[in-house]
Amino acid sequence: MSISHDEEPVASTSAQPLAGGEERQIAIRLTTKDASYSIPSTKFLVPVSWRRFHLSELINKVLENSSPIPFDFLINSSLLRSSLGAYCAASGTSEEVTIEIEYLPSTLPPQLESTLPSEDWVSDVSVGVRGGILTASYAGTMSLNSNSLPPPSNLTFVGHDLSVLSCCYVPHPLGEAGKSWVASGGMDRVGRVWEYDTNPTAIDAPLPVPTTLYTLQLHTAPISSVRSRALPSPLAPTSSPHLLTAGWDGLVGVWDLTPGVNEGEPEVDGTGERRRKRRKQAPGIVISKTPVSVLRGHTGKVSRALFDRQESDKAFSAGYDHTVRSWDLSVASESGMKTSDKVLLSLTQMASRNLLATGSTDRTVSFWDLREESQLISLTMKGHTGPVSAVASHPTSPLLLASGSYDATVRVWDARSPNQALFVLPMPREEGAKGDKVLAVDWDGERIVAGGEGAKVAVWRVTDSQKEAPVAMVE
Repeated sequence: MSISHDEEPVASTSAQPLAGGEERQIAIRLTTKDASYSIPSTKFLVPVSWRRFHLSELINKVLENSSPIPFDFLINSSLLRSSLGAYCAASGTSEEVTIEIEYLPSTLPPQLESTLPSEDWVSDVSVGVRGGILTASYAGTMSLNSNSLPPPSNLTFVGHDLSVLSCCYVPHPLGEAGKSWVASGGMDRVGRVWEYDTNPTAIDAPLPVPTTLYTLQLHTAPISSVRSRALPSPLAPTSSPHLLTAGWDGLVGVWDLTPGVNEGEPEVDGTGERRRKRRKQAPGIVISKTPVSVLRGHTGKVSRALFDRQESDKAFSAGYDHTVRSWDLSVASESGMKTSDKVLLSLTQMASRNLLATGSTDRTVSFWDLREESQLISLTMKGHTGPVSAVASHPTSPLLLASGSYDATVRVWDARSPNQALFVLPMPREEGAKGDKVLAVDWDGERIVAGGEGAKVAVWRVTDSQKEAPVAMVE
């Protein structure tokens, strides 16, 4: 509960009467789970007109902060977005009782930084490499925008016969200097691993066209998800690059991209002409790979499959069969399953390793605690007015999450406030135009990137709230 009736409150030294008479006062107690911002468990008597700004001032005064820090405030798992008096009136809470308020460092409002054009609807986005934005398009292409590339700072990947549904960066220690890898999959049922140059061969020279290194042959239906394993991993038995693919056929494929592993005969890209296998891959030659294992268990389309952030032999998947599944890759078998009554459209692992989040067709974002024995959802967050097509966790904060929806918005959530999003970010649109469905979201901690129906990518800059930011920015 967030109200109590025990000892008398202590008056706040910051409380000021209004001109013309004494303002009504209300008793509060402020607590936090963040030890670095903890203050004594004391009751304060403050004006009912106080809002987040005033409460932040009070905490910073008690902490004697020379550089004020903005805070957010939770009452009964809801963010305080009005005055204390207005909250009491709206919630039916008596002003005669003590209100228990939890405070936490504020996440400052993301600011729209830019929009990038796309050839067609954007099906997936990835910000896995600092400064770069990789997008997949229904036009059957991928695009990489990065300031680290020479002008025009853009590369296009052409090779899929139909729409590309998923893409990702592939961290790898095997490539040559100045070369990087990405992977993709889509409606043509073929996964592809690409290599591209990051350094031109001469000043003002254009970059070479990206080439396909490997094709991945497994799926008999469109590939809906392609995700790589993070490197380096302290628990990884090997530093070789690995991929997970998932498809509408209900299969999850595990791929080792080490040269020579599970390879078929090479062929010339785009011709189908077979050539003798060589020790070193020649230019224009594409190697066909088969998976090192296939994970079977889903009874419907798989929306997303991803590696565990820390343990390289674990993976997770979610899909249209209403389930979230855990996998032990060392034996290629299912190690756990949680169920719901929802079609799950998206999946991410939070920075807290035992917590997964999903988006579903019933317009909710759900958290799944893997430590709980229950097979059911641990927490549900409501606010979207359309199906939640994409979720992306903050890379380091264990409780922050961004979600994208058919309602044409991206919402930023804190798991401590399930009843209300921290921020609602509408997709940019022309005046009078209908909002565009969001199909993809990613978050690297500094930028939230989203794309979808409108053939454009929106980029919001997110400021670190715990840096020295003015308290006035909270309001």
